[in-house]
Amino acid sequence: MSPTPEAPREGTPIKLIASDLDGTVLGHDFRFRPRTVDAIRAAQAAGIHVVFVTGRPMRWLDPLREQLGHEGVVICSNGAVVYDLTADVVVESSLFPARDAFAIMEEVAAHHPGTLFAAETLDGVYTDRGWARTDRMETGAPLVGALRDRLPGDRGLVKFLAKLDAADPQEYFGALTELVAGRLSVTHSVAASPLVEMGQKGLTKARTLEQYAAERGIRPHEVMAFGDMPNDLEMLTWAAHGYAMASGHPAVARAVGRTAPPFEEDGVAQVIEALLRSGRPGASWAGQSATTG
Repeated sequence: MSPTPEAPREGTPIKLIASDLDGTVLGHDFRFRPRTVDAIRAAQAAGIHVVFVTGRPMRWLDPLREQLGHEGVVICSNGAVVYDLTADVVVESSLFPARDAFAIMEEVAAHHPGTLFAAETLDGVYTDRGWARTDRMETGAPLVGALRDRLPGDRGLVKFLAKLDAADPQEYFGALTELVAGRLSVTHSVAASPLVEMGQKGLTKARTLEQYAAERGIRPHEVMAFGDMPNDLEMLTWAAHGYAMASGHPAVARAVGRTAPPFEEDGVAQVIEALLRSGRPGASWAGQSATTG
């Protein structure tokens, strides 16, 4: 059992909580834990704005609707899409042309034979033959076939994905990061899978969250953020009060230097509860770690 988080020290009030979904507040069964739901609702009742920032596409957000009754916008696809959950409309998107993906696709295929590719657009998913549909949240049939045959070069992409099932996940991610060399943003969100996600050059969760917060007059030192994987790292270091999950990727915890208890111990809920117990909803944490785990 990890230590109980300490009560927040006095400081600049926190106005916004930004949280990743999978591995942070959602389990492998795609369920919120009851204690986490209660903590999130208590934060909202205390006047703290809550936004979810996820690698998931907008079509995989049913847990927010069904389990949390969440309304408002969600930052999806690693920051590429700002989606209004209630109105079911895309508020903003950061796309890149398919031709940029095609050039990278050829290089990856040459260096890593057997790699399969997929492309996500605002209105559908395109995959190579053999791309297994393993996610239980998937809805609708992907369009299967060679991406060059399916997509015109000027088609806007939300996300371009590559996977090589026989590869070591970390080695494959490192190799593709070096190969892409800044032409697109490169990240990964599933530690045990050799799956690499690419988006618009310079895109991160942090970039979109920063704009979202600024539009509401909220500054980084008024933001608390939670995440568990490399695609969360920029967000966790941009927010003055970023927490890596103790159950998440070890490199992320080391880079952030501040951790919340593991998901299995309702880590996000523990941090929020301590925040609210302080008597100053939104009081800052002055850089403290919530666990020594």
